[in-house]
Amino acid sequence: MRRVKVAIAATVLVGATVFVGATPAHATPSLRGVVYDYSECVRIGNYGIQNYGWTGPLQCVWQPSGSSYPSGYWFIYA
Repeated sequence: MRRVKVAIAATVLVGATVFVGATPAHATPSLRGVVYDYSECVRIGNYGIQNYGWTGPLQCVWQPSGSSYPSGYWFIYA
């Protein structure tokens, strides 16, 4: 019984080591801001990449709001 417990503990320990050292294949972009205008989205996104070390690529995603004004928002992902 002791050998079985040692074998299970060793397997779990090796498995945990593999997962701790692993890095994700593709990191998902983070939400960096919300603006009303597409040109502001691009300007702020490029500024953040150049000056704050945001990782690219820059993505500006439109999301309608359903109200009259503003009719929607641009979400900045980088």
